[in-house]
Amino acid sequence: MRGWEKVSDRQSEVVRFLVNSYHKNRLVHAYILEGAKGVGKLFVAKNFAKMLLCESEDKICGTCRSCQMIENEGHVNVYVIRPEGNSIKKEQIQTLQSEFSKMAAENSAKVYIIEDADKMSVSAANSLLKFLEEPMKNTYALLLTENKQMLLPTIRSRAVILSFKSLPHEELIKQYCEAGVNQYAAIVASLTQNLDEGIKLAESERLASLIDFVLKTEDCFVKTKLDPSILFMQHQDLFKEKDSQLLYLKLFMIYYEDVLRMKLGKTEQLAFRLYPSSLSTSEQANTTTSCLNKLRALLEAEKRLMANANVMLCFDQLFLEMRGGF
Repeated sequence: MRGWEKVSDRQSEVVRFLVNSYHKNRLVHAYILEGAKGVGKLFVAKNFAKMLLCESEDKICGTCRSCQMIENEGHVNVYVIRPEGNSIKKEQIQTLQSEFSKMAAENSAKVYIIEDADKMSVSAANSLLKFLEEPMKNTYALLLTENKQMLLPTIRSRAVILSFKSLPHEELIKQYCEAGVNQYAAIVASLTQNLDEGIKLAESERLASLIDFVLKTEDCFVKTKLDPSILFMQHQDLFKEKDSQLLYLKLFMIYYEDVLRMKLGKTEQLAFRLYPSSLSTSEQANTTTSCLNKLRALLEAEKRLMANANVMLCFDQLFLEMRGGF
């Protein structure tokens, strides 16, 4: 299928469903594209728009003015929404509704793509729900998310859910190694399925620094018994950006998932496989329950940061909870 080559192998079911629905004139007004980071959700969403608006009879050409404008997010009939800061706000949905209402009389297709749709505020989600309940003619919504359960049940019930397949972890690691990512291949493979994004991340000093800080924090719990909050204060420059704060939490989650794998004897699946001594010490110092408690604390800290909680207080609480997880 022309234009879909990039994802046609791994996401063949999703591609076939959308293309067949288009040819049989059975498209619905809303789709939820669910899958891990980097599996191709945005690529498919843009291709969906190109399929509807491509100027060539041999869709998708990829070279006509419409295809190029959609790819560069400049097409007037294709509206892309992303979180502003940590969330998608009600005003963003209202702007979308206003823009599309102006084109209500047009016969050509109109598509809106919402990345990280699970990050909509409650008021934004409710505004979108009203839009979905009374869809305009020839208007299509594509909601992209890593977890459909984070969307309102009423939104899920008004959309067709398409689940994207992830590349097997070891195969993804192999691809990263072939691309020159060796030292952090297993960790990066746990963070994203997008090779370009993963390579860029692996080459950054930030990733190495945050991995090192995860290990130092863990040493505070299982070896030195130092207060990790003091360590955090000494490295505040590393955590100026929200992205770095969230990446640190994600890395720590991956670390404790590895500790659980150690307990289950699944050592071939480790992301932090280059740090066997640290993992072994953590595995001996923790029970299965304490590992789960720490993962729960990390998830709660992530939620607090997303809600714009005070960073220092957020990490103080996290470290207190993790220390109590033994």
